[in-house]
Amino acid sequence: MSMIIRVLYNNQGWTNPCLNPGKDIGCWLCFEDNVNIQPPNKTDEVCTGHCWEQHLCVKYKWGCTPQGRFFGYEAYRGSKVFFIFKQSDRNYALWGKTTILNIDEELIKKGREYEIGFSFIHFNPFEPLPREQWVRGLTDIQLVGNKWLMGRYRYIDANQEDYLEELIKGIGTKATIEVRHAPQPSNNMDLNINVTMNIFKKLQSIADDEGRQIDEIVREAIAEWVKGRSD
Repeated sequence: MSMIIRVLYNNQGWTNPCLNPGKDIGCWLCFEDNVNIQPPNKTDEVCTGHCWEQHLCVKYKWGCTPQGRFFGYEAYRGSKVFFIFKQSDRNYALWGKTTILNIDEELIKKGREYEIGFSFIHFNPFEPLPREQWVRGLTDIQLVGNKWLMGRYRYIDANQEDYLEELIKGIGTKATIEVRHAPQPSNNMDLNINVTMNIFKKLQSIADDEGRQIDEIVREAIAEWVKGRSD
């Protein structure tokens, strides 16, 4: 599967700390309370905050959140990764892509303080797309087919990957290319189930942590339960 990672905007091409972040509207999210970074100061000429974005296109790596977690089996060497950031209008801009080089199997024990305790996914070297190729104004529904609440990354299927590639190449437009999902086999059946709110919240938490959708987790759980009953 491919991945989408949402990062913070960086006005130095994701290679250095931002300049004058307090004056750059693109850096608005860095000053929010729930971003989980060491934020800059409004008066900084050079950002004094700490974030992985500052070196994303130098170190080519990204940590799994929350701290102490590992990327799942859906992330593997060679799969595509797309990068987005949230605009001030709260829609998204698609600005880069690469492929996975490898994935840490252990947590970082030494290094920068804001990296310790995380496992990282490592990318093949890449640069931001030319600004004229950035695809702006995308909604989370267009990107992942669902509301994107918590979490910094999501997995997408091959159809959605093709959709994003078409947008980058300018083959289609956001208005005319439909958000597509892999067709379900004809022998599949839809189940409508009701769950209590606390179960739903737990499912949502798992989905956010693992970068997946709730229905995918429920299908997997049902399949494992049925397999256990039949063995």
